[in-house]
Amino acid sequence: MLRLLPFLLLGGCSTISTPVPSDTLLNSSNRNWEEVYHREIDICLENNDKEGYYFFMQELIKLEFSKEGIVLPPSPILRFPKKNIDK
Repeated sequence: MLRLLPFLLLGGCSTISTPVPSDTLLNSSNRNWEEVYHREIDICLENNDKEGYYFFMQELIKLEFSKEGIVLPPSPILRFPKKNIDK
C-alpha cells in the first residue's frame, strides 16, 4: 500500500486540460468600470491602502474626463488639461 502512495500524490492533482482565456466570461465592453472603481476605492479605504486608493482614484478621474471627451495621459501624475474659457 505504501508503494502506491507516491503515485497517488503525484498523479492525484493533475488536470485533464489546461485553462484557456476563452474559458472566462469577461467582457470588458459590458463592464461598469465606474462601479468597479468605486468598489475598489471602498476596499482600499477599509484596508488603509493609500497606494491602491491613489491608483483607483486616478482611474476614476480619467474615466470621468473620458466621458467629457478629454483624454488624459496614462502617467501616474495627473496633469489636468487647460480649457479655453471665452471671456
